[in-house]
Amino acid sequence: MSTSQALSTEITKAPTKKSYLNSIFNHEINLNYLIIIIALYLVATANFGFFAQVLSIYPFGNNVGFMVSITGLLFGLMWLLFQLFCYRPIAKPVLIAMVMTAAVCGYFTDAYGTIFDTNMLINSIQTDQGEAMGLMSLSFFIRVFLLGVIPAVIIAKIRIKRVPLRRALWQKALTLTSSIALMAVCLLPFGDQYATFFRQHKMVRSYANPITPIYSVIKLGTDYIDELRRPDTLTLHATDAKRITPTAGTSAAKPKLMVFVVGETVRADHIALNGYKRDTTPLLASQPNIYSFRNATSCGTSTAYSVPCMFSYANRENYDYNTADYNENVLDTLNKQGVKVVWRDNNSSSKGVANRVTFEDFKTPDVNPNCDEECRDIGMLDGFDTLVKSDTGVTADGSAKDTLILLHQMGNHGPAYYKRYPKEFEEYKPVCMTNELAKCDDQSVINAYDNAIRYTDYFLNNVINTLKKYEQDYDVVMVYISDHGESLGENNIYLHGMPYAIAPDAQKQVPVIIWSPTSNNIDKSSLISTINQPVSHDFITPTLLNFFGITTDEVAAAPTFFKTVH
Repeated sequence: MSTSQALSTEITKAPTKKSYLNSIFNHEINLNYLIIIIALYLVATANFGFFAQVLSIYPFGNNVGFMVSITGLLFGLMWLLFQLFCYRPIAKPVLIAMVMTAAVCGYFTDAYGTIFDTNMLINSIQTDQGEAMGLMSLSFFIRVFLLGVIPAVIIAKIRIKRVPLRRALWQKALTLTSSIALMAVCLLPFGDQYATFFRQHKMVRSYANPITPIYSVIKLGTDYIDELRRPDTLTLHATDAKRITPTAGTSAAKPKLMVFVVGETVRADHIALNGYKRDTTPLLASQPNIYSFRNATSCGTSTAYSVPCMFSYANRENYDYNTADYNENVLDTLNKQGVKVVWRDNNSSSKGVANRVTFEDFKTPDVNPNCDEECRDIGMLDGFDTLVKSDTGVTADGSAKDTLILLHQMGNHGPAYYKRYPKEFEEYKPVCMTNELAKCDDQSVINAYDNAIRYTDYFLNNVINTLKKYEQDYDVVMVYISDHGESLGENNIYLHGMPYAIAPDAQKQVPVIIWSPTSNNIDKSSLISTINQPVSHDFITPTLLNFFGITTDEVAAAPTFFKTVH
């Protein structure tokens, strides 16, 4: 064979050496087929948590038909959703976003039972870098790479077939009709069962991925647009507020000093003072004048939602997160009425509550003297004497000001409960030493969580002992309230942030603990009569105003944790 013949043969054979992947990528695929493939892929890989929840209610052996139906319904819904969003010019970015969203959200749903509603998205956006890194793990990156990145690369490289406009519109109409027909076929034979499912198990459908995250993003976007239309000025509250002037020379004339501790992620049923079988609050139990409220509920199930609600003038039923930043809160009123208000934070932030009062960040060793693996809550008591007795703590005539000091804890922030306390507080063992709680047995998760509560017990005991030295000169009181509770694996649900209407009590029942010595002017009978009654975050604003002797028609008839003698 001549050289020229050999060269010609090699050129002829060259195309056969193309890789198998290249042949796939060079093959054109109709967009409608690609959408079907992606929808089937996400049903199979991104919804383990959803199907686990369904199977916990409808065991497969007795509900084969219903399980096939609900699988078809989920596919049909995704098929319809993707058809509505995907058009050839933007199809690839949309499908890549769907796959990546499903990979990320699917991990957290499967690992922690997380539901990505709007409150959870807001909480995620407001999470700082330290909290975000605490959720990262090797299995997270592996899952996102295998189920998100690789499929996304394939989608990016594959070629979508061009179809004439008239045919494309006809195909779009046909596929939309087909997806709706499929859902109808899945629903109709099990109408009664679906009626029960949708009415009694609302939480389960929130696990559908990426349908719930997509809906929540859209909802968040529409809420943001609504926010842009709102006025830039603050809505004023308690404009009629006025101070009650105590009679000179009486005990009620002493200045007032309150430490208000905003707890983090503590559930009421793990507090020994409330009857929990473990002694999680031994130091508080040894303190006199402790009042623990056993039937208290939170405003929300996440920090981002609850903390602004706690100090707003709205109650839980009419509180609107989207307008909270445009409304004055009770700290604004106290500040205007001459109360010294200081917010010290060892959490992510005050969520806007302390924007107009003194704010001090204790999350760094530069400020917090008690930092090891992380900065500890106890560090917020550093310089307490200086804080109370500083120049801003006295009136024009040199007398002490009424003072409110708010301490926002890191508390029991999950999922890495084992990091929330120094090792000397590890009373209960073994503990779950990972942020992937589903990999641990339930008891080790609870052990770590309870150890963190024992550290809060230590912290609150120190707050009380710090306040005791001021009893002679001030009316002192400590109020501790957690922002929300926590799920610890019950029904395979972890952490918090579920929609309030369907959230378990563990995420809504919170501890309220008040230390009120006999030397102040708080009516003890009002405390005793309230501790066994239903209370809530709604009590906070009127209680603060009552303690500092401020009246306003806006909360004139609102209930309080206690009454103060003025």
